Amino acid sequence: MKEIGIDHSPHTSLSGKIHNELRRLILNGELKAGERLPSEPDLAHELGVSRNSLREAIGLLQKEGLLLKKHGIGTFVTDRYPIIRGGIERLSSIGSFIESQGHSARSEIIRFDQCVCEERICEFLGLEENSLVYVLETTKYASEIPVAVCIDYIPKSIVEEIDPNIIYNSVFEGLGRHYNIDIRYAECDLIPTSCDEILSERLKVESGTSVLLLEQIHYDVLDRKVLYSKSYFPSGKFTFKLIRRR
Repeated sequence: MKEIGIDHSPHTSLSGKIHNELRRLILNGELKAGERLPSEPDLAHELGVSRNSLREAIGLLQKEGLLLKKHGIGTFVTDRYPIIRGGIERLSSIGSFIESQGHSARSEIIRFDQCVCEERICEFLGLEENSLVYVLETTKYASEIPVAVCIDYIPKSIVEEIDPNIIYNSVFEGLGRHYNIDIRYAECDLIPTSCDEILSERLKVESGTSVLLLEQIHYDVLDRKVLYSKSYFPSGKFTFKLIRRR
């Protein structure tokens, strides 16, 4: 098993520190799904902690669904546990969605460019051939774990000049706050696909991992198509729930 370092500073209980470190290793994939932990005596000795503190931390991780204890066999990392779970009925930013689940949210710009729009995206946005668009690509983090890669296309005909540094946390909210573009609704498609090598590196998952692609065309109050976005969510880290009512 990967070597684990426990911070022995006095600000958090020992069981809390063990829980936090094991949780981090599981969520970022350093402790693999299906991996068996050492026995409690061996793991407590390895970490230099009491068995009671370790047992308490493992109990918390079991309640969260991250660990599974099989009687007489051992304790295992569960096969799959989403970091973010929830409905997508309400149109909101991914960052807000992450924070609503109790995680800190952060975005990182991967790419920002102005280029000629691809034919397929021109069709989505109702643009003429060879129209210019801004392309902003970001990675979204939940408590420093990468959970999504987003690619946003904004027509230059809608916004003449864009500063990516004021919208990258949420393009959707940034367009409203800084460019007076009031997005009211979106047409969405959820498409199952898999990670290529570039996506797998950015999401810190194995190449070929299943992901959900959320494609959205956003409309403003004037019913203009003002934003097309592609967001990739690895199924082991992010799951969606839809509420259907009669």
